[in-house]
Amino acid sequence: MGLVAFCCLAEAALAAVDGGYLTELIERSRELRLADAPQWRRLLHYHESWFHFGAASGADTKTFFLAPTGRTDAQAELEATLASFFAEAPADTNREPAQCAFIARYHWLARELAFDATRLPPQPCPRFRAWYAELDPSGVTFVFPEAFLNNPSSMFGHTLLRLDTAALEGRHDLISWAINFAGSTGNDGGAAYVVKGLVGFYPGYYSIGPYYEKVKEYGDWESRDIWEYRLDLTRAEIELMLKHLWELQGISFDYYYFDENCSWQLLGLLEVARPALHMTDRFPLWVIPADSLRAAVEEAGLLGEAVYRPSATTQLRDAVGRLSPQERGLALRVSNGELAPGADEIAALAPRSRAAVLTVAYDQLRRELLAGEVTREATAARARAILIERSRVDVQGSTFPPVAAPRVPPHEGHASARVALASGWEDHRAFVELRARPSLHDLLDPQGGYPRGAEVQFLETALRWYPQDDQVRLHELVALDLQSLTTWDRFFRPLAWRFDTGLRTRLVPKTGHPGLDPEGVYRTHAGAGLALALPLHATLYGFADATLDAGPSLAHDVAFGPGGALGLWIGSDADRWRAHVFAQATRFALGDTTTAVRAGAEQRLTLGRNTALELETVFERDFGRSWARVGLSWNWYF
Repeated sequence: MGLVAFCCLAEAALAAVDGGYLTELIERSRELRLADAPQWRRLLHYHESWFHFGAASGADTKTFFLAPTGRTDAQAELEATLASFFAEAPADTNREPAQCAFIARYHWLARELAFDATRLPPQPCPRFRAWYAELDPSGVTFVFPEAFLNNPSSMFGHTLLRLDTAALEGRHDLISWAINFAGSTGNDGGAAYVVKGLVGFYPGYYSIGPYYEKVKEYGDWESRDIWEYRLDLTRAEIELMLKHLWELQGISFDYYYFDENCSWQLLGLLEVARPALHMTDRFPLWVIPADSLRAAVEEAGLLGEAVYRPSATTQLRDAVGRLSPQERGLALRVSNGELAPGADEIAALAPRSRAAVLTVAYDQLRRELLAGEVTREATAARARAILIERSRVDVQGSTFPPVAAPRVPPHEGHASARVALASGWEDHRAFVELRARPSLHDLLDPQGGYPRGAEVQFLETALRWYPQDDQVRLHELVALDLQSLTTWDRFFRPLAWRFDTGLRTRLVPKTGHPGLDPEGVYRTHAGAGLALALPLHATLYGFADATLDAGPSLAHDVAFGPGGALGLWIGSDADRWRAHVFAQATRFALGDTTTAVRAGAEQRLTLGRNTALELETVFERDFGRSWARVGLSWNWYF
């Protein structure tokens, strides 16, 4: 609304009350300093801004503000809002009066200023009442779908809110409503999504839709386990939050991948419900969904009951693990069409075994369909035949027991940021190292609360001090480090892969010096292979990979070549101890030619939820020389 329109609105309101009551309310609001109240600032989404002196609203749509300077002036917006409440309902039935369009502001100000209904008559809001009655909320659940490494937008996980209804609780929560915040990215994906998301190119919007659609999207299509945490909010707090959500229909916010993302915006919505919370203030630079979960359910004291909802893939993996080797083979043959569901080999099984084999066969076929590995046209008849044969098996109850929840839920996992203090020797030189990582998790970290076999690290930085030379060096600055060790078997055949890029230190020869000196190179390394699950929580993997180094210390300023790696991860059942034994070789065939070999072992001992010790012993050979490195580090997660 422009300045002229605002002045006309204020004059009309003053005339309607003989210039008296609006002035009284404004003066009273100033006496009470309502413009500085946490609730008002939450309703306007004010936060300290780098681009303004003081606070500014994160909302970008002009219709969200009633004063020309409302985006940065809380008092002006409050007075314009009060003036708008005196306006008559618009003749256009498609537009709502301000008391309804800004219903959360109206009810909060009405409570704080004790509106006189005879001097400021309340206006009916039938659209809001019908919308609220359809939602019929009795509780709010914080929903955390775990990370999905193959999709950049879900690399760290996601968060949303579910509105629970008393009539559906515990029985039909899938048909509840879900509140989501997401960037409007169009058809962008991969690198385009990341780059545009980093600079706030996309507008973001709050939305509300059926919860079962989100469960289908995350649990079926993306094979992500979902955790649901009931929040301890009162009915009054829930009502205020939904009134504000009503105000946000069609209102856009800049979407930023690392900070003002889905998790940060949902925390802001919870702060509207309970303004004493200061969760968004904890994340001035970035917010990881897992950290927002901990802020909401632990630090803010909102933790209620946690429910684990395994994905379709997790359920299938669990079911396959309960079959005998013979039953697995039969289920796979039925699924791929080699064996009819009613074949003699299937009929000869005991009823419960037959039901289990047919159930796994159908679920495997459905998984392949969702993954795009088969088409519906090619498998519809086969799927129907399996279901018909399964219906003929007289087995009472569920074919398989419920999948057990992981021992450590996400909110009890280690914090995502890490600082490590290390000391050791490399090539006969002692060093002390300070290493820091803003996020998120590597494969040697305590695994509880994180997806197994997934590694995501950003901006890991290491500084080394060499006491012998009294020299401090930037040892590493790794921009991105990703690894996926999803295991391969007869049913699931994913590729394992890894990718990292950033500044590394490499020991290289120098003219006129007999040894090797540490020099910085920019390294990009990528590989793909297979990972196999072994007994006793072990994982064996192998990669074919390639490495590209660039830097002035190398001959021709570059070194590129193929290589390979083989390794084994092992650990204890309680995850107190974890170890990694590995060997890798790279033949740099272009540029600075050499064969680099690296082998060793690293292990972690967990001391507490957010503390651990790591011991590394590595042998390396490069440029025809060999050396060893031994290091011990203390890790603190925060």
